[in-house]
This record gives sequence, C-alpha cells and structure tokens, in this order.
Amino acid sequence: MSTTDQPGPEPAYAARAAALLRAAANDLKRNDSAAEADLGLPPGTFAEYTSGRQPITWDLIGRAARVWPLNERDLLPIHDDTTHGLRMVRAKESEASSRIIERGGGPYYEYRDTAMSRLASYRPEWIRMLRLVEDDDPDNPAVNWNKGHLLYQFTYFVGPVNYYYRSDGRSYCVEMRTGDSVWGLPFAPHSFTARSDAEPAYILALTYGGELTGDSQRELSAFGRAATGALALPLGDHGALLRSIMAGRLMTVGELADRSGLTPDRVAALCAASTRADWSELVVLADALGVSVRELVAPHTTTEADVRIQPGRTAPRWAYPGDDRPAYRFTQLASDPLHPHTTSLEVEVLTSRPDTALPATYQHQYLYVLGDEPVAVRWRHDGEQFDGQLEPGDSGYVVPGIELRLSAAKPTRLLMLRISGAATPDVRFALGAMRPDAIGRYVAEDRLWY
Repeated sequence: MSTTDQPGPEPAYAARAAALLRAAANDLKRNDSAAEADLGLPPGTFAEYTSGRQPITWDLIGRAARVWPLNERDLLPIHDDTTHGLRMVRAKESEASSRIIERGGGPYYEYRDTAMSRLASYRPEWIRMLRLVEDDDPDNPAVNWNKGHLLYQFTYFVGPVNYYYRSDGRSYCVEMRTGDSVWGLPFAPHSFTARSDAEPAYILALTYGGELTGDSQRELSAFGRAATGALALPLGDHGALLRSIMAGRLMTVGELADRSGLTPDRVAALCAASTRADWSELVVLADALGVSVRELVAPHTTTEADVRIQPGRTAPRWAYPGDDRPAYRFTQLASDPLHPHTTSLEVEVLTSRPDTALPATYQHQYLYVLGDEPVAVRWRHDGEQFDGQLEPGDSGYVVPGIELRLSAAKPTRLLMLRISGAATPDVRFALGAMRPDAIGRYVAEDRLWY
C-alpha cells in the first residue's frame, strides 16, 4: 500500500476513519485551521477529510502520529467483515484451510479454521489429533507439548482424546470424551493425542484474548516487564485491591478511617488481609473512596493447575424457555469466575417450539454445528430480518445485540461460545450515563466541538 492509498476500501470503514479524525482533533482542541497548521494541510482540506469527501491516507495518519500525542492505530477503525451482523463459514471452507502441523518429527495435528471475525478476539480452530497413544501417561514420549500461549482457551472434545496439561512442574493427563470441556489460563503448556483411530478424535479449540489483548497489551508492553509485574494483582486478594485503590487516591489508613467511620486498626487489618470486608464495611469504604462497591471485590478463579475441567456427564442442563414445550436444551460447559462474561454452552435445538428467539446479548457469539442436521438461523439486524442455514460442520460468528432464532427439522446440537468484547461493563455504564442523543456522536463524531 502506498502512502496515498486509503486504509480501508469499504465506504463504512472510510466513514468511521473520518469520524475518528474529527474526534481526535476535538479531543486535542484543534479546530480546522489549527489542525491544518499542525498537519501542514492547505486551508479548507481538513473538513474534506473529516466529512469523508476526501479519503484518509496513510500519509495523513503518519503526519498526525508525528505531531500529535497519538498512535497510528488511534486513527484506524476496525473492519466489519460480517454480512448484516453475521458471518458464516461453510464446512468446505474449513476443509480448504486444512494444514498439517508436525511435532517430534511427524504429523501431530490437522488444523482447520472456523468462523473468525475482525470484530472479535476469537481464534477458533477445528483440530484433529494425528498422534495415537495407548495409555494415559502424561510422560509418554510420544506426547509433544507446546509452551503455552497468550490466549485463553476453551476446548470442546469430540471422541477419544487425551488432554495433557502442566503446572508448577507437574504433568497431568485426562481421558476426554465427547461433551467434555476445559477452560484454561494463558501460557499453560498443554497437548492432545488420540486414544483410538477407529472413530473421529478432534477438538474445537476456541482461543480468545479477552481483556489481555488489544490496547492493554500494547500499553503494558511499552511499560516493560518490571512495571507490568508490579501492576499485577493476586486473584482473590481483597486487601491488595484495597491498597491499590488507596494508593491511587493517595489515601492513608487514618484518613480512610476518618471518612469511613471504621477504626484505623480495622482499616489496617483489611489492607493486610486477603479476605473480603463485610458488606456493610464495603459500603462505607466505597463511599469514602468515591468508588462503586464492586471495585473493592477481587475476582477469584476455580481453576486447578491453571485449568477448569467440566466433564459432560456432570454438566448442568436446563430447558429454554421452560420445561413446558422447550425450544432448546442447554448444557453448561467449562467456565470460570475470572471471566464472568464468558458463556460456553452445548445447545440442543429441539422441534417442539420452532422459531423461538434467544435473547439478544452484549456478547460476541460463536456457533458450530456438532450434529448431523442443518440448523435454520433467523436474525434481525438494523431493523431487518434475515434467514440463513448452518449445515453440519458449518460455523458462524454473530455480533452483539442480535436476536437469534434457531430451528431444525430434527433435533440437533450446536456448540455456542459467548465472550465479551471491548464494551465492558464500565463502558456500558459510561454509555448509560450519557444523554441518549450523545450516543450517535460517540459512535461517529460528525461535528466540531464548539
């Protein structure tokens, strides 16, 4: 791409790029003439860029990043590769992406891509185990381990698959079967093999970045290892979280005690202990610090040795919308409180109540047809209704806010994984605090700020 090429070809992308340039200038309190002076532009041209009449170029982005306290990516919108809010990938497309990965001098995995989108941090793969073992020994020399990876990983198992994982120098092996699932933390070494070649043995490995990738990773990588390590908070340590907020507020134990009505000894004890304060104490502490109560409650994890294993036979199951003529039956798969906005489900699409809508969600959704029957998909986007069909082995991605209706001529099963995106609860509450007519300008700034 030359310096005069447009960063993105589609009109909606170009419009979003124009809005980002206007928003950046507004934030820096530059009107058109001031922006033109900074960027070395002829008079009258800045409005051409911010109106979308003139395409944003790499040259312009480079100029802005040199003279303004911005990064190039601050002026680059993301691409929307969905069609009316949904992207379908056919089984044949997945098969066409097949590649064999060798480990230990021989074939180890067959990888196939499934539905990914530039809008979400999913990296979902279909992976077939090519290495055959006859035991569950985690130290079997036929097992080749990875070094762990940055992304969180949800894994759904199909067939006789051995799952290996390692933590604190100890290796484990669990014999998995269809319907079992695992949720794992980043950088945990793991591997998979097949116990039999008489039936399919594969996994659906849905890796995703969550809150660790994107802007947070770029910012922290600029700070360096020492600073990033110092910012890390121990899971479940409420005292460490309280100390961190007090440090940010430059609040002493004595001052917090005076404001909250708690004794200095009690505040000091809460700072030193990992246990959570009583609810009444949390309320007065939050009020004294000027934060919400939820900011004083540290998240925890249920993982053991960095993973959470959910056997299919013990997974919770329920009918939707109720036991009386249900349209769907859900099975809850592996998850963890560390990611409260991640939902993993095996969905059985029933036939007793066809065309029953699922509630719209704030999460990004991934679908994969596990069963042998096609699934009809009906959805609404921007006030219009659309219809499609996912065949066995097809996968799909759905943007947040879409109301889905799934139906089938015969009962069939899907895998569904929902993850949160950049619109965290903090962002959603901030949007809720805005005037309703400000949402449009937040999404696409279209005017000078004065």
